[in-house]
Amino acid sequence: MTPLFPSPDHYLQNLITMTSPEAKRMWRKAIKEHFNCQCVYCGETYELNELTLDHVIPRFNGGQTITRNLVPSCRKCNQNKGTNNWLTWMRQTFGHTPRENLILSHIK
Repeated sequence: MTPLFPSPDHYLQNLITMTSPEAKRMWRKAIKEHFNCQCVYCGETYELNELTLDHVIPRFNGGQTITRNLVPSCRKCNQNKGTNNWLTWMRQTFGHTPRENLILSHIK
């Protein structure tokens, strides 16, 4: 399993011979693997290349591109959530679900 670091820069610091794009790919892969290649919103399992990364707090609303603000999401959930508040959107879409706790523990 790929180690999960806070940002792509940490991969560069730990693997000096790696290029910046390689470090970013490894970081993104580690986030997806950390969640067992499941969409955190709908809970479905996907192949690595089928998952996107979603900003829990959207960049539009000041969310940063850091590990604790990124979660794997299927394309459908990512597009449907858009810039909405993740918890409000998730409850409207799926009702109350234990996956909320998974996200809460990741973003804190």
